[in-house]
Amino acid sequence: MTVKKTVFSALLAVMSLTLYIVEGMIPPVVPIPGFRIGLAYFPVLFSLYLGGRWKAYDTALILIARILLSALVSGNITALLFSLCGGALSFTAMAVTHLFIKEAWGVFPAGIFSAVMHNVGQIFAASLIYSLSVFAYLPFLAVAAVVTGTFIAAAVWFILKKPNRIITKIKNLE
Repeated sequence: MTVKKTVFSALLAVMSLTLYIVEGMIPPVVPIPGFRIGLAYFPVLFSLYLGGRWKAYDTALILIARILLSALVSGNITALLFSLCGGALSFTAMAVTHLFIKEAWGVFPAGIFSAVMHNVGQIFAASLIYSLSVFAYLPFLAVAAVVTGTFIAAAVWFILKKPNRIITKIKNLE
């Protein structure tokens, strides 16, 4: 990874962290406990579908950096467990979807599938701490995840489809 690509990856990780923090300050949109829009996944999904010299490995590093930094900033070790479980399943869902659909419109199934799997991971983490009864909460979160995953994917798709010299330069960073 060149210096330019490393710097841009760090920028995406910090952007993801900033969106995570800002989202934590927004009052709940829906009266579902623990519900978040998932704005922090915008830079992650963007980097995966950017194409060019960007690989799943680069995206994984951006996500891991954001998870570790957000745990450091929040000082909450439980949040780290939830983020790691949700992030691992979410990234796996994104990467598998990307293997089959590399075109720009693939951000939609990737965004939706990863949002749902993020919730599955977090419910799994909650079941380790509390009880298996938390899985009863999953259908409500899954429906919300379809909506938010579509929203994040639409934002990424909109940016990727814009003909832009900057996007072309970013794609070709080594």
